[in-house]
Amino acid sequence: MVKYNHCEKCKSVYSTTPWIGEVHAYNGICPSCMAGEKQDNQMQQESQYDHVEDKHDAEHAETMKDNHESTQSSPLEIEKRLLSSLEQKANVVLSGEGSIVVLIKEIKDDLVDKAKERIGKTFKSFDVNKIEAQKVVDHAENILDYLSEFKDYMDDLVKKLQDNPKMKVKTAIDKVFKESIANLPKGGTKDVFLNKKDILKTVSDKTLKFYNIYSDTKDVSELTKKMGLHPFYEIQKKLSTLPFYGSS
Repeated sequence: MVKYNHCEKCKSVYSTTPWIGEVHAYNGICPSCMAGEKQDNQMQQESQYDHVEDKHDAEHAETMKDNHESTQSSPLEIEKRLLSSLEQKANVVLSGEGSIVVLIKEIKDDLVDKAKERIGKTFKSFDVNKIEAQKVVDHAENILDYLSEFKDYMDDLVKKLQDNPKMKVKTAIDKVFKESIANLPKGGTKDVFLNKKDILKTVSDKTLKFYNIYSDTKDVSELTKKMGLHPFYEIQKKLSTLPFYGSS
């Protein structure tokens, strides 16, 4: 099992450690909030030495006030912040500097599940808008179901293209699928095997779909980066249509 370490400020998961059972600890500060604190401290130090009362100082003081108020963020503002930074977080994970498992859990716990709660509080029963909002969340949740396998698939695809730069991307997609099927463990039950095979088929089809969307991108490295980010972009785009995550 896992211990999830949450940031004291924004409550997002910033690291995990093996643990007995599932534990959520709210201590420490994530890199984003730490960078924000550093920036705030620098701005406070600068303000101590600059007391010229002109328009520039007035604007600077207003900025300081906004930064201070941002530390008192409401749960909704925290969710909006996570939603707006989702593509950036995904980029970090795809570059190999973060955990896809942690990011998936963060999206599920702090966006998808929270959105479900807000839908229940925002709309009345049988409201057509509630049904449409639920479809949006269901779509995001369906993407989460294959994200981990998609990440592995894209890693294999990128490696195959790096090993053979002359290989066409569509050919590489097909080869990764066939090799992944061949490497599925045979020791489990038939149902488990078929389920894993179905997930791989879904991931392969999605990968091909994303390739077709960005196939005009000539640079292969940039192409695969766009393909890898697309599911996260889709979640971000879909959830942003919900009324409570719209621009205030």
